[in-house]
Amino acid sequence: MSDPICICSFHPTKLSPHPRKRSRDRTTVTRSVGINFAALLSHTASFLFAGMPVSKARYLMAAVIGDVLKKVRTAVSDVYRESFFRSVSRQIRRSRKPVTILFTDVEDSTAYWDEYGDLDGRLMIDLHNRLISPVIKRYRGKIVKHIGDSIMASFKSPRNALQASIAIQQILEKRRSEDAAFRLRVRIGIHAGKALVEGDDIFGDAVNLAARVQGLAKGNEIYVSSRTASMFKNEDFALTKVGNFLLKGKQTEIEIYKCGWRQYQDLIAGIEQNVFVQVLRRQKFEFLVYSCASVGIIYFLFINYLRYFLADKEVLALLSLRLQLILDARIAIPVGLGILTLVGVFLAIRTKIIPHLALSLLKGGFGLAIGFLLFYGPAHYLHYVLGLDWNKTLHQSNHLFVEVLEENVILHRAPGEASAGIFKVPKGTILLLADVAKKGKMTWNKVLVGRGEYGWIPRIVPAKIGVPKRRISIANKFYFTYLDLGALVAGLAGFFWGVLSFRVRPI
Repeated sequence: MSDPICICSFHPTKLSPHPRKRSRDRTTVTRSVGINFAALLSHTASFLFAGMPVSKARYLMAAVIGDVLKKVRTAVSDVYRESFFRSVSRQIRRSRKPVTILFTDVEDSTAYWDEYGDLDGRLMIDLHNRLISPVIKRYRGKIVKHIGDSIMASFKSPRNALQASIAIQQILEKRRSEDAAFRLRVRIGIHAGKALVEGDDIFGDAVNLAARVQGLAKGNEIYVSSRTASMFKNEDFALTKVGNFLLKGKQTEIEIYKCGWRQYQDLIAGIEQNVFVQVLRRQKFEFLVYSCASVGIIYFLFINYLRYFLADKEVLALLSLRLQLILDARIAIPVGLGILTLVGVFLAIRTKIIPHLALSLLKGGFGLAIGFLLFYGPAHYLHYVLGLDWNKTLHQSNHLFVEVLEENVILHRAPGEASAGIFKVPKGTILLLADVAKKGKMTWNKVLVGRGEYGWIPRIVPAKIGVPKRRISIANKFYFTYLDLGALVAGLAGFFWGVLSFRVRPI
């Protein structure tokens, strides 16, 4: 039985011309577009495949459409690929900057590892890094990466790079003279040129050339490429030509110069060793967390404990009040915390080295916060269940404290709303109670506001027409309970844990 013959026709769909029916015809318009498109294909097929069997017409039609779609996809892919590589190429060109690269390498480090083992070998590399890192920082260099027993550093100025190289050899020489067992010798290579600076890494021919120059040197030597040496013609550096060398990967020979570093004056004065710890990238987040936790717990302890102990001593009450007025100000808290956060983020990004003691204390502050909260939170809610009398008083203040309950309350010079005001205090301010007086329907608290100066603040403002009664202040004593003692003991335990558990990581 033969295939049926393909018969195609074209039937356009008409839309309602009436304006009032256009809103009803939105669905019809959408359907009409699809119908017209299908009808157009059908009409086109009627010319191309008229009189052809349906199966063959379908096959040919699918082949034509598939070929067209493939060409469209290829064209779009080529355009996208070209745009992508053009964008990448533009970004690479922008990252090309002049830079001076310095490479260090420990001489005979492989033999040292083989003779003394992994532990002593790693300690040797750690000591090498700790001796050299502060020197590079001192001369405004940046450590790009550690490559085994080598350090790759970058400098904006070739002069700083050469000064850092001389200082490195000087500090190693000083260490060898102080410790007979210290035998570490380093070779250094320097090259200045343009390289691709991408984030914290550097690529390019300048990096490769600096590594090749360093490979030519021996222990206690500093080699410099001819391009770099030409930048010091007017400088007071003792550079002598070693010879011409064909470096690996290069087609022409390059002049190499040697720097006689022993004749220079001391360039390591003021560089202290074993005091600073290099902060690695993974430690910066920890540093920021420790800082925020320490600041937060100190503020919490001051607000809830320390200011009461200070205010209970009349000599220190005014100091506590002045500091409290600063800390309690509504605008001061977010601004202060915001500034501290920005400073912390800046330090976390920029800090390369930090005193070991500071890191230990910061982790101790973090431990204090964790220990205090882990005890105080559960004990505060569970002592009712456990039946423990955590609220038993261990110590109470000698004075009564007046706590302000509303914002911007005026302290008056005398009891009475008509008296002159001294200044305004924010909500939460703690004042030392000196006396109580009643005037009319209002009770007034006399509080200490200065050396020999007192102010008056109302306790309750009576109700008026349309205005309910308001409590302005309340007088209480400060009570230090077993719960507070337990939380502080737990916090101190956490502090000592943080200080003692801090470990210096090898670099």
